Amino acid sequence: MQKKSKVTNVQSNGTWEGSYGTMYKFEVSFENGDTGEYSSKSKDQNKFVIGHQTEYEFTDGKYPKVKPVYNPPSGGSFNKFNNDPNRQKMIVKQSSLKVASDLCIANNKTDLNSVFKMADQIVAWVMDDKAGQPVSQEFTKVEESNDLPF
Repeated sequence: MQKKSKVTNVQSNGTWEGSYGTMYKFEVSFENGDTGEYSSKSKDQNKFVIGHQTEYEFTDGKYPKVKPVYNPPSGGSFNKFNNDPNRQKMIVKQSSLKVASDLCIANNKTDLNSVFKMADQIVAWVMDDKAGQPVSQEFTKVEESNDLPF
């Protein structure tokens, strides 16, 4: 059960060997009356600090356990990018621009307008913005040659 309370006491309570090496046990008490054991990989754990309000998971029973709740950091430019609903379209636009520039160079169309026009067509097709509408064939296919120089 997830709870939130102020930590009133933290006491070291020995060690034990786990699959990740030595684990340090702590007995943690909260203002709301909960007390439980917390195991940490660190001898100097910092998840439960006396006087701090903390969110934690509480598992009651013969040997009650507590575990901190992980709250990912909010804000910042990286998180804003991850939550952006246009993120997928931005990724598609980036890769489409690369493909369009390669196609334009292969067909001797080196002006930016040709590159952008082709990229927009690729994005529309990938994102299915213009479903059912054929992409115009502006370029001619580069013919392969079997004339090898060696």
